[in-house]
Amino acid sequence: QRQGYCVSLYDCPTLLSVVQQSSVSSEDRSFLVNSQCYNGIGRQPHVCCTNDRGYGAADTTTQRSVIVSSRPTVFGGQQGPGNLLPVPPKCGPHSFSDKVYNGNDTALDEFTWMALLEYVDRKGQRQLSCGGSLINSRYVLTAAHCVTGEVATQVGQLTSVRLGEYDTSKDIDCIAGDCNPPYIERSIEQTIVHPEYDAASRHRYHDIALLRLAEPVTLNEYIQPVCLPLATTRQAINVGEQLVVSGWGRTTTARKSNIKQRLSLPVNDHESCVRKFATRQINLIGAQLCAGGEFYRDSCDGDSGGPLMRRGFEQAWFQEGV
Repeated sequence: QRQGYCVSLYDCPTLLSVVQQSSVSSEDRSFLVNSQCYNGIGRQPHVCCTNDRGYGAADTTTQRSVIVSSRPTVFGGQQGPGNLLPVPPKCGPHSFSDKVYNGNDTALDEFTWMALLEYVDRKGQRQLSCGGSLINSRYVLTAAHCVTGEVATQVGQLTSVRLGEYDTSKDIDCIAGDCNPPYIERSIEQTIVHPEYDAASRHRYHDIALLRLAEPVTLNEYIQPVCLPLATTRQAINVGEQLVVSGWGRTTTARKSNIKQRLSLPVNDHESCVRKFATRQINLIGAQLCAGGEFYRDSCDGDSGGPLMRRGFEQAWFQEGV
């Protein structure tokens, strides 16, 4: 018996290769039918996918235990260099710095995929508000409410993305002799909001969006993409496990931080969170992950759209939520 994940068929290379064959045998067809599962998200077909590298007839007699996953396929259609999702070691690098910084400040080369979203308000002034994460050289992942809805009136018009930033009060950041190059900006060519996101709903289902940059980003030591969990790299998330958030949001002094911050948050039992949020007339679903809940330890304004992360496959950093 092998453990599998209920994912989009397009996220399962082994079973997708069977579907794409010019001729599918009756045994393969039967196996595909028996591999179907349901996670309540979207209209794409979902299958129980294992971490197997290949597919063979022996699989037809193997029972699979299913873990529901809410992570959707990110890209479809024809793929080019700007559409491919990297895998370790080409994503999610960890910091090589041995320096200890103040409190929750990150290292200069830590979380190199962190992005800041730039808006222009009614007075024509630039505002930094939401965060995001670079997932390849052309796309940034963020929250839908950072792209559409009240953000246009409360903050301004989303115009560009800033990458390679550390301290927003300086153009070039240096710590103990180590310096990073100036941040870069890319205008946004296209915003892609999850089709089932409802900005008027208090439940915030499917609160996720993609930003396609007008030009690809040249990757360097301080600008690298985060990994996304794929069928061959995803791992189960356990209650009590420590995940990490990062951003430039408000601190305990009620001021936004100029320096990129990090904070560890524990994964909470989903059913307990369902009961707690129900008291506020908010209904959680299986596609939402519950983390945090510790006094004075949380993400805040300005951290919206930033990644919820952990070290995973090959010790790379993977984004598990937004």
